[in-house]
Amino acid sequence: MRMQFKPQLQTVRQIRRTISLQEFFTLHEDFLKDKTLEGLAPRTLNDHKRHMEYFKSYTTVNIENQSIVDRQMLKNYIYFMLHEKQFKPCTINLRLRTLKCYLAWLHNNGHLKENFAVGITLVKVPQDTIQPLNRNEIKKMLNSCDTNTYSGFRDFVIMLTILDTGIRINELCETRIEDVDTKNRLLRVRAEVSKTRIERVLPLSKQTSSLFKQLIDIANDNSCEYVFNSNNGVKINTDYIIRNFQRHGKRANVEKRCTPHVWRHTFAVEAVKKGMDVFTLQRILGHSNIQTTRQYVQMQTSDIQQKHSEAGILERFLE
Repeated sequence: MRMQFKPQLQTVRQIRRTISLQEFFTLHEDFLKDKTLEGLAPRTLNDHKRHMEYFKSYTTVNIENQSIVDRQMLKNYIYFMLHEKQFKPCTINLRLRTLKCYLAWLHNNGHLKENFAVGITLVKVPQDTIQPLNRNEIKKMLNSCDTNTYSGFRDFVIMLTILDTGIRINELCETRIEDVDTKNRLLRVRAEVSKTRIERVLPLSKQTSSLFKQLIDIANDNSCEYVFNSNNGVKINTDYIIRNFQRHGKRANVEKRCTPHVWRHTFAVEAVKKGMDVFTLQRILGHSNIQTTRQYVQMQTSDIQQKHSEAGILERFLE
């Protein structure tokens, strides 16, 4: 018996070879919708929007609107940021990562035949040189907070919390009253606000837990949902606290960078100096990669000298 097969029609996706600059910006809205559905954090979505605005500003001055997006245009943008604007490599790479993500999306969704993201190489970044604060610098910044005022007391608690837990500042700003267990001295970082989208629970010292209780009492009295608020009872944002840290550092005459991120590094270094193993440190910091944790531990020369002296390796052989 002869079998008869019906021919099947194969749907072929039409992949475009080129895309105009105007279409490039228009399609970015669809890209953001897709990323929203994927569950990207609001902060990450805002980064995508903001970084695209930087690229749009560059093209407004340097490129005609009907131009075709190609590799050379992207290379020129990188050259512009690196040599003309002289941005720091880490700043350039932040903008390139979001751009690469969008270019990959354009390719995967049939808007571009070629994946330009593959050809974009991040700028080489010098070895992490973030210097942690020493004991004197930490005390000076803490003393710069006027704890007789709400804002001063709030900043004081924020500094101690980062020094106690190494929490990211954007995670801390999103802390709700329900996330703090003062009885068991635990601080929950919800999955939706965590950079890795994984919930973690951080232990609190007795001192920090007591300070949290005071802030929570104030928040409850003012019917606030979040722990850290402005003087008007509105949840504070990350940029506001970063600027406050810089003001405190200037007021305290600390010459190093004074940001919440530097305090996070300081926590990591101090934790290792006190004997914490790198795997525990990784869990507390919320790193998905152990290599990232290792980069956080930038020991100062004096610390290395002290550890070397404590080891006393030669003494065993010269006794």
